[in-house]
Amino acid sequence: MLEWRPEPGYDPLETAERVRGWVCEGRRRKYYRFRETRFYGGCATADAVGCNLDCAYCYVNYPRRHPWDRRWKFHRPIDVVERLKNMGGDVVRVSGCEPTLCKEHILELIELCGRELPDRKFVLETNGTILGADRSFVRELGNHEHVHVRVCLKGYDPQSFARITNANPDGFDLQLRCLRYLFKEGISFHPAIPRLFRPEDIDKLAGVLSDIGVPPSSLEVEPIRVYDHVRRELRRRGLTVVR
Repeated sequence: MLEWRPEPGYDPLETAERVRGWVCEGRRRKYYRFRETRFYGGCATADAVGCNLDCAYCYVNYPRRHPWDRRWKFHRPIDVVERLKNMGGDVVRVSGCEPTLCKEHILELIELCGRELPDRKFVLETNGTILGADRSFVRELGNHEHVHVRVCLKGYDPQSFARITNANPDGFDLQLRCLRYLFKEGISFHPAIPRLFRPEDIDKLAGVLSDIGVPPSSLEVEPIRVYDHVRRELRRRGLTVVR
């Protein structure tokens, strides 16, 4: 296989199961980078390998397309904590690809960060599809007060979700279910959406959020950095970035 590229119309949960075989090993998980970043006022970041969605605008290129590459090493949760604790910032986060693919790993990592880095907030950046299919997973996140979840929505309705991800449109409902579960479990979270849509489309999403109890004011509209590989992928799918 030259690169990971699921067939159009794929099921996000089926691709999740396949990608897990490459990036999860018991309580260990593959990462491709550890770094200090300016986000959230400064944070220590662990960038995960492997995703269950194929988003047109994703800034992660090679680690997402080649999750089996031997250069990506497996790390225990304690290994990740040791890397992050030596970095600055008031926040630690797991970003890059999809952190929730490896459930046992991420839950242990969150617990260890709460114990070893008690003064830091833990930000979990996710597309929400896996959490939307597993409310018990969301409940377990609720056991940790230091966790904040950023749910990266991939569209404002099922059709736009499908255009961005090439996935089955039903995947959009998994994202909304994730938001409902987080809201009902009382977990700190906010939704985000890429700046790929018209203002009227964002307004439509705001109405959907309001209907499920999520304050529209909490929606983050995320600027897109158009790297060369992103430009090629957007062009391939007939998408443009709204400035």
